[in-house]
Amino acid sequence: MRLYPPGPKPHRKRDILRTARSLWSLGSDPIGFVGTRFEEYGDLYHVDEGGGSHLYITRNPDHIREVLVTRASSFVKRGGANDRLRPILGDGLLTSDGELWRRQRRAIQPAFHGQRLAGYADVMVQAADSVDWAHGETRDISAEMMELTLQIVCRTLFHHDATDDTEVVADAMETLRQTTRQTLLPMRFHPVLRRRRDRALDGIYGLIDHMIEERRSNGLRADLLSHLLELTDGPGHMPLQLLRDELVTLFLAGHETTSHALTWTWYLLSQNPQARARLHEELDEVLAGRPPTLADLTALPWTSAVIDEAMRLFPPAFAVARVASVEVELGEYTLAPGAQVVCWIWHAHHDSRWFEEPEAFLPQRMLAPTFAKHAFVPFGAGQRMCVGASFARMELRLLLALLASRWDLRLSPDQRVGLSPRVTLAPKWGMRMVIGRRAGVTSDDK
Repeated sequence: MRLYPPGPKPHRKRDILRTARSLWSLGSDPIGFVGTRFEEYGDLYHVDEGGGSHLYITRNPDHIREVLVTRASSFVKRGGANDRLRPILGDGLLTSDGELWRRQRRAIQPAFHGQRLAGYADVMVQAADSVDWAHGETRDISAEMMELTLQIVCRTLFHHDATDDTEVVADAMETLRQTTRQTLLPMRFHPVLRRRRDRALDGIYGLIDHMIEERRSNGLRADLLSHLLELTDGPGHMPLQLLRDELVTLFLAGHETTSHALTWTWYLLSQNPQARARLHEELDEVLAGRPPTLADLTALPWTSAVIDEAMRLFPPAFAVARVASVEVELGEYTLAPGAQVVCWIWHAHHDSRWFEEPEAFLPQRMLAPTFAKHAFVPFGAGQRMCVGASFARMELRLLLALLASRWDLRLSPDQRVGLSPRVTLAPKWGMRMVIGRRAGVTSDDK
């Protein structure tokens, strides 16, 4: 007899109103809804969704380690919540499994390691160096960071200037958030959302196809796009549609999470003057007004701590879903094949057992971490850890170092702050901030 952890009573066909209420609550405030259930049932709870479908929700670092690391081979991405991404991301790295995923990971991994990774630093700094704000103006920093990180991923991985593409990409990202929302009825019963998704996909695929055609016409270069194009023509070639899926995944996921992490970092700094002052002091001492380099990062521990603490409080990937491909243990329970597990990164990051004053912004906790390793997993863990994690870490630190050395950002008095947890953790109403040029920084220094 299989035992289940505690949880709400099973969903049955006749309980359609209760199911609808649960989905509405989950859709309107997923973090609060799941948090309430953790308080009621504990670290791991079970939902019998009816029809033999079983869902396990956890925030425990030991369970997260089991799912993502020690028993990762017993879990796949297909068959659960990740399937809502497939109409947009196809069979890209984020949604594929098995040998296809391993082959694609091997093809893409070299772009994010070693000398290639180091070579991206100059591009990142140059992009941030071109930011041209005016003292006293108000800007939506969420949109600004989205545009900046999009430029960086396009220049580094694709040698493409994305200046004219931000609207297309922003529309695709908003569509991704809307069409992956948990609803009672399948997407085929939402014709307006489906048409919007298809239009957005036409736009992003048009952009991807233009990049491919441009590269084929002008010749291959030493970048990821050229490397993947070579694979489409070589032995055991990569199908063109799979190439498009990988490019869409990298194009969208490669900049949005970094953008949100930076936006939440600016917000937290604006609310914590002591942490902001310490950041400025470190940057002034190490950089003395010049742009940062990759070599400077080891001398900027507080800058790194600020980023890590911001990603603890506002993890861009706030939950991770897997599906058991075989019978597998999770803690003291046995999961049947097909059972879905959702690891709530947000709730692990906000747990007072692992983090003292968990709701406080305390970068000093990241200088000498004492918390359990898998209580802090902003990029995931194990073999399916984000392929661009090292890229993102470097980018976040370089951009914060350069921009914070020149600018002081304060939250606009009329700005509402809220969460939009869909695919990633976006600010619900943007993030309008008042731009201030730091004392001693001239217009020539930006």
